[in-house]
Amino acid sequence: MNEVVKKKSLTAEDWQDAALNVIAHQGVAAVAVEPLARELGVTKGSFYWHFSNRMDLVKQSLKKWRLGDKKLVEETILTIKNPKKRLLAWFKLSAEPIQSHLIYSTLLADRSHTLISKILKEITLERLSHLQQSYREMGFDEKFAKAQSLLAYSVYVGFLHMSKTLYGSLPDSKQAEEYAQFVAKQLLS
Repeated sequence: MNEVVKKKSLTAEDWQDAALNVIAHQGVAAVAVEPLARELGVTKGSFYWHFSNRMDLVKQSLKKWRLGDKKLVEETILTIKNPKKRLLAWFKLSAEPIQSHLIYSTLLADRSHTLISKILKEITLERLSHLQQSYREMGFDEKFAKAQSLLAYSVYVGFLHMSKTLYGSLPDSKQAEEYAQFVAKQLLS
C-alpha cells in the first residue's frame, strides 16, 4: 500500500525565520527567494502564497524581529524596578549570544537602505531613552545620564561589530557573562 506523506505547509513565519537567519549571518542583500525555498524544501510558489516579492519578505521579517526584540527588552529589562539592577540586566543581555544581536549588527552594515536606517534609528533612540531613564533614576542629572547612555550604547555597538569582525559571531554565554560584568563595573562606578 502506498502511503502518501503529506508535507507540512510553510507559514509566513517559517519564511521570515529563514530570512532572519540569512540576515543575521549574511545581510539583507543575501535574502533571496530561490535559496530560501531550497533551504526550506519547497518551491518558490510557496513563497508567493505569503509575500508579494522579496522586499515584502524582508519588511515582514524585520517587523517580526523588531517586535520580538522589543518584547524581549520589555520582559527582561523594563520590568526591573531597581535602576542599577536594570542597567546590569541591560549589560548582561547586550553581551548574550542571541540571534537578535547578530541581526542588529548586520543591519548596521546595511544602514544606507532607507527601511533599515529607519528601523535602526527607532531602536537606537528607544534604547538610549531607556538607558537614560535608568541613569536618571539612579540620581544622575540629565547631562550625565545622556552622556553615560551614549557611552554604554557605543560600547554595545562596538562589541557587536568587533565580535562579528574578529570571530564571525558572538562569544559563548560564559564569555558574555564575564564581559557584561566587566562593562557593568566600568559604567556603573
